[in-house]
Amino acid sequence: MVLSVIGIVAATAGPKISAALHRRTTTSAADQFVVIHSLTRSTALRYGRVAQLHVDAAGQRFWTDVDTSANGIGQRGTIGNIRYITDSGLRMTTNRALLCFDARGIASTLGSCEPGDAKVIFTSGVVGDTVKTTVLGKVLR
Repeated sequence: MVLSVIGIVAATAGPKISAALHRRTTTSAADQFVVIHSLTRSTALRYGRVAQLHVDAAGQRFWTDVDTSANGIGQRGTIGNIRYITDSGLRMTTNRALLCFDARGIASTLGSCEPGDAKVIFTSGVVGDTVKTTVLGKVLR
């Protein structure tokens, strides 16, 4: 009898626990993206130069870089770590690959930079989490 009750509880709770774990995975990845987005904007302000947020959906990674040379001649350096989406089953899709922010922290489309209105979707199983940014580069969740 006890085993039957345990079996019934496990059968009903299993899918809910699995969905909660998937939700936590996608939320964590989205939170990391928001942090890197903020880091990119603040890096542009700090250095007074264009900072770039690279979003590599094929490689399941994103990172920030900026020209760190003293005279702004093009020596780019990665700020912080490259964030890899390494959880099995977690996928990232996006409509933008390169977001840039000028020295004022506003999204820029100079050079190969894309418009700031990005949409990044993190999915794990049937659960998903979306991060949207405005054309000025502000994050919407």
